[in-house]
Amino acid sequence: MLMQWSLLAIICFINCYLVNCSWMSLYIPKLDATCVLAAKAISHKDVLHIKQAYCSMESCVAACFRLLPSCNLIKYSPLAKVCNLYYENATRHILQPIDQIGQSMHLLLHSCHKDISKIPAGIIVQSEYQRNNSAKIHTPSTHKNCEFFGMPFVENFYGQRIHLIATSSLQRCIAFCEAPTYTKCNGVLFSAQEGTCLLLSRARDLPLLGGIIPTLQTSALFFIILTCYNDFDFPYAYSIPRFAEIAPTVYNVFNLTVSLYQADFYATKAGIRIGLWETVDDMYCLMICLDEFLADYCDGYYFSYGEKTCITFSIRKKYALPNSSLNRHIIQFSDDGMLINIVKDLRMLPLKHSNHFTTEEKVSLFQFKEICTVQHSVSNVIPWINLVQQYANISFLNDCISICRVIRNFGFCLGVAYSKESKVCFIAVLGNNDDEVYLNEGFHFLTLKDCSKGKRVLIATLKLYSKFIKCVH
Repeated sequence: MLMQWSLLAIICFINCYLVNCSWMSLYIPKLDATCVLAAKAISHKDVLHIKQAYCSMESCVAACFRLLPSCNLIKYSPLAKVCNLYYENATRHILQPIDQIGQSMHLLLHSCHKDISKIPAGIIVQSEYQRNNSAKIHTPSTHKNCEFFGMPFVENFYGQRIHLIATSSLQRCIAFCEAPTYTKCNGVLFSAQEGTCLLLSRARDLPLLGGIIPTLQTSALFFIILTCYNDFDFPYAYSIPRFAEIAPTVYNVFNLTVSLYQADFYATKAGIRIGLWETVDDMYCLMICLDEFLADYCDGYYFSYGEKTCITFSIRKKYALPNSSLNRHIIQFSDDGMLINIVKDLRMLPLKHSNHFTTEEKVSLFQFKEICTVQHSVSNVIPWINLVQQYANISFLNDCISICRVIRNFGFCLGVAYSKESKVCFIAVLGNNDDEVYLNEGFHFLTLKDCSKGKRVLIATLKLYSKFIKCVH
């Protein structure tokens, strides 16, 4: 299995002054492209500062790419997750000696490639199946339970790209893939951190091929969908109702007469699923169905109030009501009162967060005269926790951790989520197996591990947030 990239690897990279080892590559989920970066000293007097953001490295590279040609240099601080974008009129690919770069990476955005084989910096790997890499997941948008399994990242490059959508929910991601009745999609490249879902088609019987991967591991995970089945059972001797016998609700919309017929979700077996859409409400779902450019031949829909999604249907001729350009007859499906069988698989979240990793740091707490070990989560998505209490006007990270230190002996604190910019401190406790928290940009999550009495000389030098300050400036 590929080793996760770490801060140590990054610092080794930026301290390597040889041309052939000053290159790296990273898959960027928001671009569905692999970008090549070269170590490049940034002289602030010679560059134009474009913007600063608090985000992941992948989002930082994506932001620079979208500003091309006005952006070609990046300074990124992994610990603080601070992204600074620059433009330099003349760039050189050879890394120049840098006296002090601290924890920051100084990078030239060289190029981005859809074809992984064209990148000048990559690693050749052999793929292997991993144990315990399958799980089941419930997709409320489509009323399905789906079984899926994780594939080595490199195998996604042998899949046909279908569509890139924005979502931080693996449930929605898989639902978008399997929603249409006739779909080629059987896999997804999903990044909860970047909020992306790439729909893919890859032959299930295709052997593992291995190949070239980026030098740094991305947040994206590749999953193949094995099978999906209904999350409900049909009532005994169920038959599809005669839609024409249902009293409709009639609307006048856009010079159209629209007749809506209420039917239970079981009756969706009378239709062909066209696709899944993100919508704000039931009426917007109807508007999609009426738009011939968005949903051809749509005469049925189901809106999920919990997921804020909409499935559009084309009712089979045997059951369809007559439609014309001025009079539309549309079936509105509802799951009210339906018994739903939700599969809860304890394997799902560990598989979803299989690339979640942390770096270990030391922090000094002066009032306790202790040195504590904390784990700093690199990802923006933290599994198995709940945020239970918020403290405002907390100026320093150490103060936030100190609050946790006071109450953790009572079992009231596992870690903290802290933002230097907003001076907000959240206290986190251990959650259930299916709990997870999505951190806003600028927030850092740290798990408080153990504390011990330390020498005062060490305490004076181990303030963790001083690293954050060095990264920003």
